[in-house]
This record gives sequence, C-alpha cells and structure tokens, in this order.
Amino acid sequence: MPKTTQSPVWAPLARLLMRRLRQAEADSTFDLDITEDGEGIGPAEPRPGPSVVELLDELEISQRQDSRDLEAMRAAGVDGWTLDETGADMPARFIEPGKILTALRLAATFRTEATFLETLRRGSVTVIEGIPPEQLSGAATSIGRLLLPKGWAAQSRAPRAAKGGILQLLRPADGTHGRVSETAVSRLETEILAALAHPQPLMILLPTGARLPAQLARVLPPAIRFAEIDREILLALLGQTHSSTGKIDRAHVRPLLPSDAELADLDTLGLLAALRAPDAAAAARALTEILAPAGAEPGVMTLEQIGGDGPAHRAAAALVADLSAWRRGDAEWRELSHSLLLSGPPGTGKSVLARGIAASAGVPLIETSFGTWQTFGHLGDMLREMRRSFNDALRKKPSVLFIDEIDAAGSRDSADRHGSSYRAQVINQFLGEIDQLQRAGGVLLIGASNHPEDLDPAILRAGRFDLHCSLDRPSLAQIQHMLARAMPDASGDQLAELTRHFAGDTPATIDAALRAGRSAARREGQACDPDRLLSERSEQRPAYDRRAAIHESGHAVVATLLGAGPVRRMQLSSGGGATSRGTAITEGTAPEFEAELTIVLAGRAAERLLLGGISAGAGGGESSDLATASALQLQFDREFGLGINGNAWLGPAAMQRLGPDDATRLRVRLDRFERRARALLEPHRDLLERLAAHLVDRRELTEADLHPWLAGLPVDNTAKTTA
Repeated sequence: MPKTTQSPVWAPLARLLMRRLRQAEADSTFDLDITEDGEGIGPAEPRPGPSVVELLDELEISQRQDSRDLEAMRAAGVDGWTLDETGADMPARFIEPGKILTALRLAATFRTEATFLETLRRGSVTVIEGIPPEQLSGAATSIGRLLLPKGWAAQSRAPRAAKGGILQLLRPADGTHGRVSETAVSRLETEILAALAHPQPLMILLPTGARLPAQLARVLPPAIRFAEIDREILLALLGQTHSSTGKIDRAHVRPLLPSDAELADLDTLGLLAALRAPDAAAAARALTEILAPAGAEPGVMTLEQIGGDGPAHRAAAALVADLSAWRRGDAEWRELSHSLLLSGPPGTGKSVLARGIAASAGVPLIETSFGTWQTFGHLGDMLREMRRSFNDALRKKPSVLFIDEIDAAGSRDSADRHGSSYRAQVINQFLGEIDQLQRAGGVLLIGASNHPEDLDPAILRAGRFDLHCSLDRPSLAQIQHMLARAMPDASGDQLAELTRHFAGDTPATIDAALRAGRSAARREGQACDPDRLLSERSEQRPAYDRRAAIHESGHAVVATLLGAGPVRRMQLSSGGGATSRGTAITEGTAPEFEAELTIVLAGRAAERLLLGGISAGAGGGESSDLATASALQLQFDREFGLGINGNAWLGPAAMQRLGPDDATRLRVRLDRFERRARALLEPHRDLLERLAAHLVDRRELTEADLHPWLAGLPVDNTAKTTA
C-alpha cells in the first residue's frame, strides 16, 4: 500500500471550504463583495450537507483504485489518485487557483472551524496580518461566503438593527499595482475606531507591511499571521487544480516541491505559470525550477574574488563568518556585530562589497536605497516601501539588506529647517525599522553613504550600525587582482604595467575603462588585450603628475614632522593624488587643531615652495583641502570654544552667508597656516623633490614603502604645541 503522511490539522476545515467554494461557484454567488449596510456577504443558501459516502471519499487516504494498480500507474507516469470512475483526471468545473489558494490559506490560518467560530463571539476582535495586497479582497469574500455560518453576514459597518449575526469585517481599500496606499491604511484606522463602538464581533485584515499606530495596536489583541504558503497548502491546491477527485499522489509529488523556505519567495506570477503544467508532478517540478537559486548575478563577486585587506574588507569577512556561526548555532545573535556602514567617495566599491558579503554568505540580497523609496511618491508611500524592504529581508532571512544613499535621510538636527517635519518622520520610521530588524535577528544590515557626517547621530550609533568603515581608492594589489580577473590571459608584466596606469582610480573608473575598451575592440573586430588597453592609456602628463606628487609629498612630510603619522599610503591617479594618514587631533586642544590645519594646507605650500606657484589642486568640492581647512577653522571658532568667540557656541557656519569680517579672518588664518607649512618644508626641499619623483615612478607608496623616506624626519613636538 502506498505510504501516506498525516494530514495537517487544518485539513478538515480545508475540505469544508472547498465543498462550499464549489457550491458557491456553481451558484455564481462567490464574487459578491462586502457592503457597508444591508445584506452584506454571507454563506450561499442553502448549504446541503455531504453524505457519509462523500465525507469518506474526501479523506486523503481513501482511494477507489487497488493499491497495486496505483503503483503500476505511478511506474507508468500516471497519477491514479486523480482518476474518477469515468477516467477523468481534471476537475469538472474550473475554479480560479487564486480563490482556492486564499481559502486554503484561511483554513491553515484558523486551523479548525471551532477556532473561527470563536472569533464570532460578541465583543470579539481579531486581527489578521500579512495578507498579500492582491488577496485582501478575496480573503474578505472567502470569510463571508465560505467561513461564516448560516444566518450571518459580513459588513464593513454594523447596522443599527440586524436580523442575524453580523461580523464587522474591515480591510483597506484596494490599491493599484498590487499595493495598498498609506491613505487607505489611514482610512482603515478611522473605520476601526468607529467599529469598536459596536458590540458585534470585529475582524481586521491587514496587508503585508501595514502596521497600525502603536496607540491603536496597544488596545487590540495580538495579530494572527496569515498562513504562509508551504508544501501542505500546495499539495491541497494541486489536489483541487489537477485532479477530478480532489486527491493526488502525495507521496510522489511532495518530494518534487520546493522547500517551505523556498516557497516563501513564491509570487502569484510564478504560481500561475507553474499551474499551467499538465499534472501535479509536472507543476511541482515547475515550481522547483522557478524558485531554484539563480546563482550569483553576472559580475557579482565573493569577498575572496574582490580581494582587499583594508578595514572594510576585514569587517565584511568578519560579518560573513559571524553569520555562518549563527546559522550553525555556535553563537547567539546578540553576541555578534550584524551591521556595517560603508562610506567613501562614489565609485570606490561600496555596493560591490555589500553584494560580495551576500554572495560569500550564500544568502539572499535585498538591495534598495533611499532614492528608490522616494520614487514611490509622497511621504506615506515612501514609508510603505521602506517597510516593505525591511519586511522582505526578514521574510527571507538569513539575508543581507543593503541600503544605498543613506545620507539622503539627513539629520533631524540639520540647520536647514525646510522639510524638517518630513525629514523627522522619515528618520523616525527608519530608526524603528532598524530596531525591529535587529531584535528579530538573522539579517545583516549594510548601509552605504558618501557623506556620513550628514547623517543623524541616532542612525550612526552602535546597535543601529555597529561598524563604520571607509572605503578608499584601491591599492595596487587590489587593482592587479581586479585586472587579473578581467583579463585572465594577460602576462604578469602586462598586468603590472596596466596596474600602474590605473593606480589611484576607483573600481568604477577601472570597470568603465575595461568595458569601453572591449566595446571599441568589438566594433573594430579586434581582441581587447592588455597591449591595446595600455596604448589607449599611454598618454602621459608628466608636468601634472609631478605637481600632484609634490602636493601629496608636502602633506606626508609635514604630517610626519608634526607627529600626525603614520602616513599609510600615497597615490597618484588620472585625476590627481591622495594621501592617507593619521590625524593631529587626539585630545582636541587648540595646538592640535592648528597642527591639523597646517598639514591640510601643506600640499599647497609644497607647490609654492618647489614650483613657485600654486594650482587649483587644493580646491574643488567639499572634500578638497581648502574646503576641509575652511570648515575646520570655522568649527574651531564657532563650535569648539577654542577660537575668537571663546565660550560662545554659534553653531555651524553657512559658507554662502559668511559675513565680510568672518571671511577676512578665515582667509588670514588659513594663509598663516600655509606659511607655517612652508617654513616646516623649507629645510627638507631635497627630500620633497626626491620623494615626489619616486611617487611619480611608482604611482603608489605604502606605509612600508614610505618608512625609509620619512623615518628620519625629526618630529617637531614644539611646533605641535605652539603656532
């Protein structure tokens, strides 16, 4: 005899609902919707009860075929469980799968008819959450037509005089594109308050992602979760869609279905596509194929493939290791760091690193951004989409939630009061979602920001983002690693030379250059080899490179002289240069700030000393030397209580509205620090020249490379304490 498994506890209720659904479909009464007053929706009349034979025939273990015949038919690829006495293997009447699925999920939600009838007690309140928006209307209709007993009706508002039982059944109005608007949810809150004033039982249906206000949720009972689609529900569904008897060969079909965890990702489109298969086994295989992991997207690399050994890469690897330990049960979630904020200039690989974390951990990646949320319209819709992203990450956990453009959230403390109410609501919602995510566990939160200094302090604190790491431009080793992956046939010498040409460029710039090279070669019918790329990038700017190298060497020498080392790295790139170093500010004293300002302006001083003039290299955007020095000097005077204003705190300065006196004082102070840097560099002109030439030749110097050049410089401790 074929092996059978025990039916779920909700199976009897599911059989009852399927019987009533078939009757309602035959009578064309199922699709009538809920109304405010009058008759509302209720069970079809009459409801004839099934015979004893029919009840026995509905049992999943009952069969009309001989067990040996069933085995023989299975071997021949025929599901004998689906065949009726006429030999038909499909239902006589077609019923939309969505209606069947909704009824089955309701059966799994309430589990027994007795449990549902308990919700009809006078004064009872029931909240069901997590209903897909596209199934809200069907769930309300199914409750009214299939679950309510004889003499009852479901209405959205209790009438003043009711002839029979009335269930106040509330849900948000239907939205568009499968979404329920925030306005509809707000209107539902008003309807709930009105319904609570009536004694009739109340049932509230909430779509996925919707939440009631805390004050209202506090007085309502805990919500019941709408049953997730699992194997048992799908087996019952296939019995209704692909069988004339309501039964299928469960022992054969069950192993063909995706796991319950994989079914959590099943959407309506995928389900309907799979149900077009000719039989239940084929439909199960189709579902498994649809939900099979697609593997990494083209171009998505693991952390090992990305390479890199900087703080951000080490933090990413630690998060992956910790998530693996949690999944094995070797660590509690509360013991681990589970969030990382990546910062740095555009194009430095923040998104690539976040995707690499998910790829290395082998878990789903939910990728979104503040910009994506904002495209959905006004505040309510934006907050709804924010909740949807967080809920999606929780539903798919273990997972990685990557949120780009976090600096778009801003800060509630911003001096710009325009849109402050909007900004406060967005940040408050964002903080609440992060807190809920961290309490639930199982989701790594990765954020990316170009300007973390603009973020609200509450977002930055530990517990929201535990780790903060900056991504600088890649080292020569990382660039060579990237190029080796992109051009596996290149020789070592070719890679080394090409790496030198790409020194200081961002991963995004390098990737764009490689794609442009391949595209040009394809148009010309040629191969894109390293020699071709080298010829395209062979144009040199020796005067520009020398000036940039002198500028960066000035920063390095003065930083060492003032004890702000170590200088970790110097780079030249196609767009200029960069120096990575420590800071002179450790205790926050006035001499330390003055030393830091001297270092910031040392590049400009080095140009003036060796080249007799300056370039625009110290200026530019908000991260330029001049912008950094100006902001720091103004903070010194206005916010830190160390400058001309003494104990007065005047708040951040608005550069565009700086008064003439303040602007003059700022210029005088910065000129003074540049002269000081030049005086410090004067005795070391020869070193400055030679170091700059070495940087032009090497394009990148690491801390180890720089040590022989800078170790012999005397640290001027007196210069750090007096200006």
